[in-house]
Amino acid sequence: MTAAPAFELDWLGGWSERRLRRRRPGIDDLPWGTLDLGALAPDDVVEARRVWTNGVFTEYASAAAFANLTTALLECGAPVDLTAVAADVVVDELDHVELVARLVGELGGAVPYHYDVAQISQVTDPAATPLMRALELAVTVSCVGENLSVPALTRSRALATTPLVAAVLDRLLADEGPHAELGWRVLAWAGPRLTAAERARVGAIAVAAIASFAPLWQAPACATCQAPDLGVTPPDDHGALLRRAVRERVLARLARNAIPVDPAAVEPLLA
Repeated sequence: MTAAPAFELDWLGGWSERRLRRRRPGIDDLPWGTLDLGALAPDDVVEARRVWTNGVFTEYASAAAFANLTTALLECGAPVDLTAVAADVVVDELDHVELVARLVGELGGAVPYHYDVAQISQVTDPAATPLMRALELAVTVSCVGENLSVPALTRSRALATTPLVAAVLDRLLADEGPHAELGWRVLAWAGPRLTAAERARVGAIAVAAIASFAPLWQAPACATCQAPDLGVTPPDDHGALLRRAVRERVLARLARNAIPVDPAAVEPLLA
């Protein structure tokens, strides 16, 4: 089997960089160059490089997911302003890619990471209507994914003591709230248009999305996989807050939106 190519980023500069800076100013004002690696435990730095390298990829993948959601919203005739929010989130996520990649550089560079970006787009049900494709993306990336990301980043920010990491997390968190809210706004707009069968399908999509994240809290705890000063939450703490987020931020809001979820399908995932 051929190994996936290395995940790498490119930067053009010039006209495109200037335009991005006008849309998302302030990144150069963060305290770059202040991270004293010599004052940190070497194992903590290695773990932080691993976690934040993965963070670069997840931000990149989120940009792709919200781009797909934007297209799906256009294809199902969603309100223009709601669709514009989804498109704007794509720019947020690409801004985060640069932000986290620069942090990784300050930590000493990325660890090896392999992924074929040609496979990065989520494959939705080809038989679904445009509206259901949009909902599949909105529920997966926003209602579930981003609603797990917000409490995780909030906990990381509470632990981080290094000024640069704290500043990076502050900038990430300033954007993540709307990212987590967008999916619920899409669901609220679409709700009156859904049949009972479609509502049940949305619930099944949510359970599948939760299942895809379950390894994050089901995996055996790693005693050395933490670097709180650098924003890396201890695994036991991380797992508990993710399970709580599923119940309070995902399942509770699905219920408020009259989306049925089978307890027998979701409870084993949270055990």
